[in-house]
Amino acid sequence: MIRSAIFFLAILACSLPALARTSVPTRGAVKGDIIHINELFHVQSANFRITAIHWIPATDPKAATIAGVLHVDETSAPNGYLMFVAPQKNTRSHPDSAEWLKITAFYKDGTQVDDAEGVPVSTTYKQLLYNTNFYPGQGVMTYFFIANAPQPTVQNPLTKIIVSDPSLQNDPGYPKVYRMLGPIVSP
Repeated sequence: MIRSAIFFLAILACSLPALARTSVPTRGAVKGDIIHINELFHVQSANFRITAIHWIPATDPKAATIAGVLHVDETSAPNGYLMFVAPQKNTRSHPDSAEWLKITAFYKDGTQVDDAEGVPVSTTYKQLLYNTNFYPGQGVMTYFFIANAPQPTVQNPLTKIIVSDPSLQNDPGYPKVYRMLGPIVSP
């Protein structure tokens, strides 16, 4: 009986530090929910999934088209555009336009870049979708861009992405900010 009690107390003593480490949120964990590639999250009146992240060099022919639709100065080499592929679905009970997203990217070397306005762009990179209405339950493929972004490399990868509504508001019951840790940039 005494051995059983000692054994039980030993196991409990060993497991308490492990439980304390996993159940106490760190300072960073309080700042927003963590999401992963292709995981559903909600901002304002839309459900999103970031399905891919790509880097487009400034020398790519698509770069001039992207700069034109975003109404930003063309990016020059060695920088380019971080492109976020993010299908979204209207969750309101009435037609509404595509939602904007504020996206900030952090690199290992401390570099931080963000999009100018978080404007949703169509699949052809030729149309802004903030003035096109979508019906309840209807989805649309949107792209978001961060201009003048360095190319993520093995030595200097993206370490974190912060995603939010540009006004840092969200529907009640949803976090104002989402974090993606260690995002992978697809070729």
